[in-house]
Amino acid sequence: MALREEQILRYSRQILLREVGGRGQEKLLAGGVRLKAAGTAGLTAAAYVAAGGTAVEAGPEPLASGAEGFLVQAEEVGRPGAEVLARVLPDVNADALPARGTGRLAELPAVWDGEGPWVALGGDGTRGVAVFRSAAGCAGCFEATTAALAAPPSGALGVGLGALGALILQRLLLGMGPVLGACGWEAPGVLTDLPMRRCARCG
Repeated sequence: MALREEQILRYSRQILLREVGGRGQEKLLAGGVRLKAAGTAGLTAAAYVAAGGTAVEAGPEPLASGAEGFLVQAEEVGRPGAEVLARVLPDVNADALPARGTGRLAELPAVWDGEGPWVALGGDGTRGVAVFRSAAGCAGCFEATTAALAAPPSGALGVGLGALGALILQRLLLGMGPVLGACGWEAPGVLTDLPMRRCARCG
């Protein structure tokens, strides 16, 4: 897929990055992610992913209290995420619709399906946690790790976790970085690598 002139202008900052370039931007535009999120972390991630050119499809989950302020107005809390994002994402980036691809971006708890990449946003009580896998990563280890986590934090910590999740998803779409991993995100922006739990197959 060749970039159109207006897309070259829109994504010029990303295209100038050596790790992305024109070919990488084409990959981001060709990618897609299904979103299961009703809170701050997931909606922040959706906004950044969409702004980068990757299609986002939201699920029917009602938006939770605390989601308002980024893409969502206060009066839209309680309405289905798919309905609200279908209205607001074209203003963020018309390239981000309609959704395509097999990526999954979700706030925990969630069910995981599709080829990947997968990015889970959760928390362990003291920090936000992003767990990720490419299509080549072990789904069992990914699910074992996410099973030990709770829902992601809200507020400023949730916004930071969502931005981190979007960056991780973009790197996976570009074929960069490890195929499986987890990161902890603590205020004020301290990022740490976390160990993965092993599934029965990987021991």
